[in-house]
Amino acid sequence: MSKSPVNLDNVYSNNVGTFQKIANTVLPVNYPEKFFQEQFDDNVKNSYFTQLAYFGEVAVGGVRAELISNKTGGVKATGVYIQILAILEAYRGKGIGSQLLNYIEEQCKSHFQHKIFVHVAVDNEQALQWYSKRGFKVEGDVLQNYYKDTSGSPDAYVLAKQT
Repeated sequence: MSKSPVNLDNVYSNNVGTFQKIANTVLPVNYPEKFFQEQFDDNVKNSYFTQLAYFGEVAVGGVRAELISNKTGGVKATGVYIQILAILEAYRGKGIGSQLLNYIEEQCKSHFQHKIFVHVAVDNEQALQWYSKRGFKVEGDVLQNYYKDTSGSPDAYVLAKQT
């Protein structure tokens, strides 16, 4: 059996710029540097799960998710929220996104969470189909004007998956 050319690795302060470049190239929303740097803050760094995906030695994708915990016992949703899952277009269809999602599912289980959430623009048919094939379902109504400063639709669905 041959070794897969796809590998995942942590996002560190010395490669976070690569992750930012991939996300801002692929997604219709530009995230500021501050967004990517906050995961290194000692007060919250255990709340974020990030990985870069490499095809050979080339970074081609990444994922960032946040642990949403309800420490007060109230009604706030708990689970893991995927903030970014992005793969450069030339590398899609090679199982990279599935490996990144598997990583998030493992993190969800290891933190005793049972639900994964993600927002997807209503006009992003490719992402909607991809998530649907992996067990995600639309939850609730369309969120009007969810995305700001986007080149796509400002409206989004919330997709969720039980793990």
